[in-house]
Amino acid sequence: MPGMAEGVGKRLERAGKAALRAALGALLPAPPRAAPAADPASVRRVLAVRHDARLGNLLLLTPALAVLRRSFPNARIEVLLSDRYGDALLHNPSVDAILTARSLPGLRARGYDLAVDFSAQQAFSLSSAAWTAWSGAPRRVGFERGDAARFLNALVPVPAERAHETANLARLARAAAPGAPPLSPQDLRPLWFFAPGEREEGARTWRGWGLDENSVALFLGARAEKRLPPEWFLSLAERLAESGRRVALMVGPAEAELLRGRAIARGVVVAAQTPLRAFAAAIAGARAVLTADTGPMHLAVAVGTPTVELFSHTEPWRFGYAHLPGHMVLDCAGRHPSVEEAWSALAAVLARPRGA
Repeated sequence: MPGMAEGVGKRLERAGKAALRAALGALLPAPPRAAPAADPASVRRVLAVRHDARLGNLLLLTPALAVLRRSFPNARIEVLLSDRYGDALLHNPSVDAILTARSLPGLRARGYDLAVDFSAQQAFSLSSAAWTAWSGAPRRVGFERGDAARFLNALVPVPAERAHETANLARLARAAAPGAPPLSPQDLRPLWFFAPGEREEGARTWRGWGLDENSVALFLGARAEKRLPPEWFLSLAERLAESGRRVALMVGPAEAELLRGRAIARGVVVAAQTPLRAFAAAIAGARAVLTADTGPMHLAVAVGTPTVELFSHTEPWRFGYAHLPGHMVLDCAGRHPSVEEAWSALAAVLARPRGA
């Protein structure tokens, strides 16, 4: 019986997690009484922990890192994450070092004054909390939910009001740094920093695909129910091409396979897959991007490219950027948008001056 087997599997998974929490609780000493907030000038080393290091999650974290940098100007700020997507934080002036799980054995010896568990507020993350505790920092900040009190000692209530995820994470940074100034919507934009020459190389890549400054990029990638069929994108791309715009279909390996053997309209290119930073530099040259709620959506916002954001199964108020100039959210709550809806939204964004 598949349903019964699935139920047994979930119970075993919950039991396993409970056993792991108990083992970690026994291994790690109880958190000390929270040290009072220190004079910012005396804080020398800060650890920001984000174990779930999906691209979008790291970009959502960047405004909070900027808060830490402004609040602790003399501190060395280090970010501990899983092995993927650390390149997203390269050249960020708020980050002095990017650490991975390989750094855990020597983490306590690094002498942190403050550690912040930046896992999302909706669910307790055992790994993030344990990593934060393992830092040995006398003050350990994180959201108050689940077993957080067993690992952290400066707990922040989970926000009751609706707020963008950048604001939620910045709330943790401000709790770690009392006296931090209020933040404007522009302060809560995800950030990306290019190294010298990267933007120029991206422009060459964009032109090499046969595109120009008026070309539009369509991001085909998305997980689970957020994914639209390739026919949807091909229809929209053809309509854009007929209007006189060149179009780039941005794909990963799975989407490239789905497009194999399909007719591609004249004026539409399937862009070559590139490493993350080269991809970021290339899409900075697009006139606009259309994308589902994915990591590359946050990346397009971070590099300053106008976006049309398709929200079918996630919360636009939490992850979308309609509050920032140049971006439009197409909220379809539980369904995929029609090609006509996407065309109209793109037309509205393209009619605006860039950045307006």
